[in-house]
Amino acid sequence: MKLSTSLLALLPAASLACNHENAKRQAGGNETENPFKFTVGTDGPADPATNGYFINHVALLVSNITASRDWYRDVLGMRHIFTFDMNRDYIISYMGHSQGGRNGTGFQTGEELLKHKNNLAGLLELQQYTPDSADKKFTPTRANTLSHMGLIVPNIQAVQDRCDELGVTVVKRIGVTGFEPNAGNADFAAAWGIDDLENASVQARIAAVLAGIDSLGFKDFIVIADPDGNLFEVQSLVPAGEAGI
Repeated sequence: MKLSTSLLALLPAASLACNHENAKRQAGGNETENPFKFTVGTDGPADPATNGYFINHVALLVSNITASRDWYRDVLGMRHIFTFDMNRDYIISYMGHSQGGRNGTGFQTGEELLKHKNNLAGLLELQQYTPDSADKKFTPTRANTLSHMGLIVPNIQAVQDRCDELGVTVVKRIGVTGFEPNAGNADFAAAWGIDDLENASVQARIAAVLAGIDSLGFKDFIVIADPDGNLFEVQSLVPAGEAGI
């Protein structure tokens, strides 16, 4: 198995969009020292026909909807909006962060969140089909189109410490890239399109993009897994070194 060159080309720019200000500064410097490119979008206004479009929710198939609901509530702070038991076998549940007040800090009841459900972004739909639920486990491979979801937090170190206290699976910790041979996490690497960390040619290709990865502050955030193995890339609201910007 080998690492896709096209995926490696996308790795620093697309899927690791974190400390963009630092990446932009470095990309504008010496091309010999920093052989990567950071391009700021220049799209014009969207087609007026798409006015009002926005991504409302993502849906996950889960093995245990109660355990998943508890995890997203206790770990990520999401609120239970509603659960719809269609029958004994099929259940759908919606969750979301409170979005009242500045930065979503205002408390909203489930009734209030439900009332505005179709006018909210960042919601999560959990689906459990009981006959197949035991088989649900996200296994990252290069063939998957889902890599990870993103979470912004005020303090990344505090989140890592809290995840340890709660027994949450932390697949990438602060200070590491996660792509190292022997020490890297295979599931984490596969979610970024990398299947074989032991392969020397793969490691050589990873080494070629490390400057870009480092410029984005990749070592400064963590990746955690939910009960079914779905990955969340957790970034700080203010990237390390950017507090003065």
